[in-house]
Amino acid sequence: MKVRTEARREAILAAAKDVFEEVGFEQATMSEITARVGGSKATLYRYFESKDALFMELVRRSALEHRGEVTELFHSCAGSSAMGLPPAASEALALLDPGADVKASLQRFGERVVKNFHTPQKMAIKRMVIAAAGNNPELGRMFYENGPRKGMELMERYFESVMAVGKLRRVAPKVVAAHFRGLLESELLEPGLLNLPIQLSDRQIKAIVARAVDVFMRAYGPESA
Repeated sequence: MKVRTEARREAILAAAKDVFEEVGFEQATMSEITARVGGSKATLYRYFESKDALFMELVRRSALEHRGEVTELFHSCAGSSAMGLPPAASEALALLDPGADVKASLQRFGERVVKNFHTPQKMAIKRMVIAAAGNNPELGRMFYENGPRKGMELMERYFESVMAVGKLRRVAPKVVAAHFRGLLESELLEPGLLNLPIQLSDRQIKAIVARAVDVFMRAYGPESA
């Protein structure tokens, strides 16, 4: 019976996700979600007391998923060993190796970030969170704390490690991490948030990241002796 209950809950969440992505949080209704998943609205309310509660659960899951991906991408910043990690995490370890060339590492890492986090699906989630957070600041805080903030903290640790050995000039790691993230997003974030269709080839992604890394290194590269 528990299995059936969980399956029903997952079906509701899947239907709700589709509706939210198609029409946005404000225009989505519990009636439309019920129509998608089948059954009665009373049954839906037994699982989720409101549209806000349903959306909060979807955001919580998205934030945790985002956190897991970010943790893999930045795993090397924590000084962890690749021993025992799944293949994706082991591969990601090499992206931001403090012992490797900073420019090359940032290029590889930036390309992965753009491919993983600037997809239509990820941008749709961002748009929904931003819209909903206007009326529910707690939702925005939860998403930020469980996802983007964690990624920024790990990025700061990487920059701290390369600054310590003179590969970048010494500046507050928090500022440096924010600037690098901003440069990576500078050509993509606004079009994505405005739901403009963007299809990027690998060549275009490489060029976008190369421009970001070039500006970053001009600002934070090691000072000449």
